[in-house]
Amino acid sequence: MEYLEESWCKSLDRITFFTRLERQILSGKKTATIRDKSESHYYTGQVVEAFTHEDERKICILEIVDVENVEFEKLCRKHAKAENLPFVFMLKWLLRKIYPTESSLCFISFKVVG
Repeated sequence: MEYLEESWCKSLDRITFFTRLERQILSGKKTATIRDKSESHYYTGQVVEAFTHEDERKICILEIVDVENVEFEKLCRKHAKAENLPFVFMLKWLLRKIYPTESSLCFISFKVVG
């Protein structure tokens, strides 16, 4: 059974992920994403369509569970685990490659609903 009607899905906001993260999202191992201020418009309870960044292929439908502002220096094990990474230093290293100078980030928790 579809979680949402197809016509309603067309009006959903979108979020994109690198293709390599698709299996982690669908398996429930990756339950959050960290973005900069330009992508901090998501809100708790919002339903969004997830697509691959590289080829715009639909992955699934997500419900935003929580949105939390977090400073780069305050990232901890909770954040790394939700990103399906074993260590905080790995999370910080990856984030610095994407956001070289950002200190204020947005931690967006989600669950797959369709």
